[in-house]
Amino acid sequence: MEISSPLCITSRLLPGCRIGEAEVSIEYAGATPDSRQRYHWHIDLSNGGGEFEGDKLCSGVGEGSLQEGLESLLCFLGAFASACNTKNWKRKDFENAQLFPPDLAKWATAHADEIAMMKTELEEHPDKLIVE
Repeated sequence: MEISSPLCITSRLLPGCRIGEAEVSIEYAGATPDSRQRYHWHIDLSNGGGEFEGDKLCSGVGEGSLQEGLESLLCFLGAFASACNTKNWKRKDFENAQLFPPDLAKWATAHADEIAMMKTELEEHPDKLIVE
């Protein structure tokens, strides 16, 4: 596997990126019954800020690459940040505010621009930053 900047190998020894004081990592987590790729993601905040993970992120139809998975994760993080930046975001009608644990809200809103820039970088170089 080859990884190009701005991506990196994180402290979990997985492909990912650094956003602010956090490392965002991704790995394969097997296939779904309908043959979509499932991903396991990690967000590690420095200075005891917490470790967060999930494995419910899936590709579109067919096999998905790690780069596509990371791009999707950043897309969802951006939607989460936007929802959390909205007044009264804890209300249940802000569906995107439920995408990640509430403890990630402060980090996501503080780094919304960096999340968007990293997502754009991945979009501009499809399957060229993580070559498997």
